[in-house]
Amino acid sequence: TVYHAQGAVDDSSGTASVLEMATQMAAIFAEKGEPERTVKFCTWGGEEEGLWGSKAFVEENAESLAENLRLYINLDMNHVDIDMDERGNSVRLFGNDVRDVQHISDITEQYKSEFPQMASKYVIDVFALDGAKGESDGMPYNSDHGPFVYDLGDDIRGRAVVCYGSGSWEYHTYLDDMSRFNEESLGISVTIYGSYINYLAYSTNT
Repeated sequence: TVYHAQGAVDDSSGTASVLEMATQMAAIFAEKGEPERTVKFCTWGGEEEGLWGSKAFVEENAESLAENLRLYINLDMNHVDIDMDERGNSVRLFGNDVRDVQHISDITEQYKSEFPQMASKYVIDVFALDGAKGESDGMPYNSDHGPFVYDLGDDIRGRAVVCYGSGSWEYHTYLDDMSRFNEESLGISVTIYGSYINYLAYSTNT
């Protein structure tokens, strides 16, 4: 978060989600056995100042990432404010490869079928942003997914999926505290993207 904010929503919500996904996937791997693919759970410092952590990691590992990275998942304020009536209830799931987006769309429909009461409270949008860098239909370079998409090398485009929620109006201020926190809303992206991680981890033909 920024230096003067407490950072409960931006971005403790994303960090907590990554930790929960790591915990759940560890349990799945223990039950199902070693996955076919390596899965890394990472958080980055200096995002607000200029994506410092993610840029440094990509710069250090660009060659390996260009060869081996199947998908980068970014959870940046994947949170919906507790006051959904006044502040919106949207959860946006998007990616830059139509194959990943189709998988996420299918999982989302399954999620809605299995958790109708939860899903009915939120507007869950799934869409592709597969245009050129800097274009309105391209993946934005505004969070830690940016370096993994655009900085792997000349003519190399990394694949990523991202979640943005409607967040909280108080983000980037001293009022970004736990009073605005809606823990329930994090479960949407954690369940949907976690399901996709589980699928990819044991499948080498996608």
